[in-house]
Amino acid sequence: MKELTITDCPKRRLEDTYLVVYAIKNEINIKKGEYIEKEDIYTLVGIDKKGFRTLINVYTDRKNNNRYWLDCFENLKVRGIKNILFLSVDDNKNIKKAAKVSFPTITFIDSITDIMPKFYKFSYEKNAREIGSKLHNLYVQKTLTDFKEQFKKFKERYNNVIHQKLIEKYLTNIESLYKYSVNIRKLLFRHSANIYLYDRIRLSFNSQKSYVNNLEEVYEKLGGMDDYFGFTSFKKNEWILMLNDIIQLYPDLELI
Repeated sequence: MKELTITDCPKRRLEDTYLVVYAIKNEINIKKGEYIEKEDIYTLVGIDKKGFRTLINVYTDRKNNNRYWLDCFENLKVRGIKNILFLSVDDNKNIKKAAKVSFPTITFIDSITDIMPKFYKFSYEKNAREIGSKLHNLYVQKTLTDFKEQFKKFKERYNNVIHQKLIEKYLTNIESLYKYSVNIRKLLFRHSANIYLYDRIRLSFNSQKSYVNNLEEVYEKLGGMDDYFGFTSFKKNEWILMLNDIIQLYPDLELI
């Protein structure tokens, strides 16, 4: 895989349809003149119609620029995207508003990668993967009844006041997602708890002593992940089931 640079990644042509795009948020230290400031970056990873993972782009969040994210999503249309069915994102209102303007039929889903660190900070788990796995499990039960049983166990395990507030804030809407089939939910949340990519960025860039001068350094790190981008993690039989259910949900789109 050719190493990505700040100049060629944003110019790469993209597929016309992405079934789901994950906006994975990380906090990094960026050097600005004589100062080092913390900034949020969003790494956009898309799953196309064949199930392949694509690095779409990396963006720094600009909270005081209402036009910024609209320009970002409009640029994705210029690069070839016509449809984004689902966007996995945190509660960034600017991203959601801009995405809805550019792709009116888009549906927003929870970003477990964003929720997981909040629970991990106040949990008993020894590593983030454990809590990420437990959260992911809540979204992919076969039936609503199974979910309610698992959710009850989850609340019994994470039962202090902090956990209760986190559950109330971030997990109360899971039940509504069970209107989708288990195959669609597995598709949507397979990479939503993407601890591998989240940790790769976190461990590389946001320790107290490390910083980047610009996004070029982020691209260089991600560009070496040729074992992640350009591949699918879905088995053939499960991908057929997932795509079959997506086609029924979006019968007017050309997905095969």
